[in-house]
Amino acid sequence: MHAILAGIPQSLRPAVLIASTCALLLLATALLLPRAPPAPPLTTSPASDSDAAAAVRLDARVTRRSGNEVLWQLPPPSTPLRASLFAAPGCTIRATDFFDASPGCPRCAGLPEERRFTRAALSRGYAVLAVSSRAECWSLDAGGGEEGSELAAVESIIKWWTTEEFPQLAGLPIVGIGASSGGYFLSALAARVRFSSVVVMIAEGVYGAMADIPAGYPPALFVHMPKDAERAGLVADSLVKLKAKRVDVREIRCDEFAVSAEFLAERVPGLTRTVADALVDVLRRKVFVDEKGFLKKDGRSTLWKKAAEEAKVLPEGFNLERHVNEELNVAYAYHEFTSLKNTEIFEWFESHMNH
Repeated sequence: MHAILAGIPQSLRPAVLIASTCALLLLATALLLPRAPPAPPLTTSPASDSDAAAAVRLDARVTRRSGNEVLWQLPPPSTPLRASLFAAPGCTIRATDFFDASPGCPRCAGLPEERRFTRAALSRGYAVLAVSSRAECWSLDAGGGEEGSELAAVESIIKWWTTEEFPQLAGLPIVGIGASSGGYFLSALAARVRFSSVVVMIAEGVYGAMADIPAGYPPALFVHMPKDAERAGLVADSLVKLKAKRVDVREIRCDEFAVSAEFLAERVPGLTRTVADALVDVLRRKVFVDEKGFLKKDGRSTLWKKAAEEAKVLPEGFNLERHVNEELNVAYAYHEFTSLKNTEIFEWFESHMNH
């Protein structure tokens, strides 16, 4: 300070000291002010992608092969085929959750995140194949009883679908996405099926149990939620192991954000803005969220439906509990399938299709 003041005329030094002190006080005040919570992430892709996805009508076809339920849909005829996409749902989630109810699949449930992902894929020219696990979660056993292992079964299903059922898919790239249990399954399946790239969501994969990463293993993108610190550490370990084998890898982290009525009403088909406003009000009054709007527990552990029923804000015949739970889980950001990173996911797929 003395060195700085030495170059300033004596008469101006008091004013300089006062100005400097005020500036430091303003800086300290700014640093101490509470920061606003992060806003919910943008929920739409660039306009052209968003409009194209919104125009896609989901109408899956359903069959069973080797003990697994199999659903698929091809892109609209006006959209050139780009690739085949295999999707492995997590525990308790079924292939029917990736598609809306339709004449081709009356039982389909269309969970918000899965259906958004499927519509985006179809709009970009991906033929979508979703397969349900035989049990609640996927099995990685080599045996599998009379029907064989699920790994062998799904490998056979993908081959049948891309060669026999739809020969026009032969020769096109095949990509894969799996979430939670489906992520572990996909990471093992990728050692058997020639995917051009894969996305392992909210899972670290089975790389720690692999004796060796096979040559030609596909590029792997990890999409996870670092609030789950233990899994984040395991994902980091998987990244190191894959990089050591010269596999192209990347991670995307999904952080929590405050719940808003706008987010719920936009994401959950059939949920009106009025009901969404009422649900968020219930979350606040019951202190299910903190003062910034962040959930204190995940959606399935939050008794929001009971509270909403007591407050008489739900319409008669309300059947969107699973759908709202999913969106609350996305906001809580601990363990949930998310389509908020669709743009980055499809860019990952497409950046590796010609390699």
